Amino acid sequence: MGVQLKSGNTPMTLFELPTLTLVVIAVGFICGGLVKGALGAGLPAVGLPIMVMQVEPAFAVSLFVVPVMISNIWQIRHGGQYREAMRRFWPFLTMLAIGVWIGAGALTAVDPNIMAVVLGVIVIVSTAAQMFAGELTFFDKRARIIHPVAGGVLGIASGASGVFTPTIVYFAALRLEKDLFVTQLVLVAMIGSVTMYARLAAGGWLNGPQMLASTAALVPAAVGLLIGFWIRERMSEAAFRRAVWIALIALGCALVVKGVA
Repeated sequence: MGVQLKSGNTPMTLFELPTLTLVVIAVGFICGGLVKGALGAGLPAVGLPIMVMQVEPAFAVSLFVVPVMISNIWQIRHGGQYREAMRRFWPFLTMLAIGVWIGAGALTAVDPNIMAVVLGVIVIVSTAAQMFAGELTFFDKRARIIHPVAGGVLGIASGASGVFTPTIVYFAALRLEKDLFVTQLVLVAMIGSVTMYARLAAGGWLNGPQMLASTAALVPAAVGLLIGFWIRERMSEAAFRRAVWIALIALGCALVVKGVA
């Protein structure tokens, strides 16, 4: 699985990682930032599967704390339908937080190879579902009833895998208006990330060196964001989204193969 833990639950620091691992981590942040810059979301969803090819999932997730929080705060400051989103989806968000707290325990408790397979399957299934989410209509009349259940289930899956891609599929299936859709994803990312990072901190994964490493990760993430902004102005969103889907499915397959090898 690449770089392992030193001993017990003590994570390694950036200064102890091989050069190849550092390069893979940087590439993960650049690719994740690129997608977020071009599409408005996808920093951990794209970056994490790349990083776990070299480091354990919990270690990789801990590196996202500063870039994710700053990007979410930036999006929140730029407005959105937050009151409407909270009014309509507070049961989902409440159960999401509970589910993430429960699921995040698996990041440090489950064998990294097993987690790689789980993450790979989640990436493949959720990415494939996004391709056809626009055709889904069965949530339309049942949304209010299933929000709490969906929040809990998706929270556990997101906490255990470190990515919130499955929630994108869920809200795409609800056919929300564009601004409300984006606002809801930001709320999911913020609430889910705070819960997940709190759980990792309780497990000793967010110490001083980890926070310093996460702060340093702002550099490659920012490079990716700038590239993404540049691409957004020159490439249609539909074409770029298809390219991202293909890349994610390929990464998911690679994770499954690596986990079972």
